[in-house]
Amino acid sequence: MKRAVLAIAALAFAAQPVLAQEGPRIAHNPSSRIPFSAAVQVGNTYWLSGKLGANSETRAMTEGRMAAETHNIMRSFGQLLEELGMDYGDLVRATVYLTDIDGYGEMNEAYAQYFEGIDAPSRVAMEVSGLVGGALIEISFIAVKTDG
Repeated sequence: MKRAVLAIAALAFAAQPVLAQEGPRIAHNPSSRIPFSAAVQVGNTYWLSGKLGANSETRAMTEGRMAAETHNIMRSFGQLLEELGMDYGDLVRATVYLTDIDGYGEMNEAYAQYFEGIDAPSRVAMEVSGLVGGALIEISFIAVKTDG
């Protein structure tokens, strides 16, 4: 009996922080056919799923393909952020996956254009062995929506 009371007390104590905050909610779901959410919101923080820049146009490119995919990704995030009532200035963390780290400079040059005049988010970039659909790059973000 004493163990049961202690277990219940421990569960109640552990649940306090969870009960005090708003739970996660799907902020944007691109399709009911796709098993992920484009954005999940907890409070004023949004976890934005990774986006690929490969499409029928960029797959045909050779020179400049990394930059083209980066621009496609960033424009797509711009549209999503607008739908969520935010902009690039609300991004606080980026994760960049590259299939060839030698494309880092080309990606960085294209990426930087979206943060001119505003603070860029913190970022990590890494090389991976492959991405869906033969993409060269995938980027995901965390954003925080502010009142101002």
